[in-house]
Amino acid sequence: MEANWLQYCATKEQLAHFDEQGYLVVEDALSPEMVEQLTAAADRVDAREREQQGLEPGALLTKFRSVVEDDVFFELLDNEKTFPLLWDILGWNIQLYISHLIMYPPEPKDAEKKTKGAGWHQDGGRPVEEIERPAPRLSLKISYWLSDTTIPEAGAMKILPGSHRLVDKPHQDRPEEDPVGAMEVRVKPGTAVLFDRRLWHTRGYNYSDVTRKVVFFGYSYRWLRGLDYNNMPEEVLAKCGSVIRRQLLGDGVDVKGWWQPTEEDVPLKGWIREHRGEEYLYDVSARYKV
Repeated sequence: MEANWLQYCATKEQLAHFDEQGYLVVEDALSPEMVEQLTAAADRVDAREREQQGLEPGALLTKFRSVVEDDVFFELLDNEKTFPLLWDILGWNIQLYISHLIMYPPEPKDAEKKTKGAGWHQDGGRPVEEIERPAPRLSLKISYWLSDTTIPEAGAMKILPGSHRLVDKPHQDRPEEDPVGAMEVRVKPGTAVLFDRRLWHTRGYNYSDVTRKVVFFGYSYRWLRGLDYNNMPEEVLAKCGSVIRRQLLGDGVDVKGWWQPTEEDVPLKGWIREHRGEEYLYDVSARYKV
């Protein structure tokens, strides 16, 4: 897979779009075979969790730490079509800080009164409340879509392009309506959507006849605490198959490496140096402004 990363590095146009609009859509990020494998794994996790939690068949399921729920999820860690975009945007000092699977079965339109204006939010937890504004990027998420949201009312993700640059909440003409300028990101299975943590977004309602299935992998700088694990169990790290995947799952020499990483802490840095050159490692302008 590493041999293919250089084919999918970010273009200037992609970097500019992410910087200005706060998101990128990558079609065919997953092969049909990988979509099938991930869907089967998602269905297994869904069935097990519903039984263990006593959830009704039609209830929405959110499963955190999904990266460890099935070995096939490891294949998303450094996906050849999205991972180069990730380190072109954030750089080499990165980790997976959160992974979660969402299974959203169809619901009847008349189940309860729904308002489009509800649920809009930024990701990030306490930093959203505590960091001065305008806030720094800190992290981004990649959503891998296993179900078809090109069909109407299938739970497509809704975003407000450019809202990652806002200081205040986005404007809504009425509380029951979406913010002015909001759009649905309707995608087919196998598509990946990258989005800045600061981008205002929400989940559309699923009134279709298919279950909405999506896996989110969130990446941040290594000096932030993770939400999946701060210390990944060694038996999980042993399955990684590469030192770069181990880095992404939080492996390192010692605690000092979170703040002042050595080459051993961040093997991705060495890979980038070898294939992109020393200057690229410190060209911040290539990752934030074009």
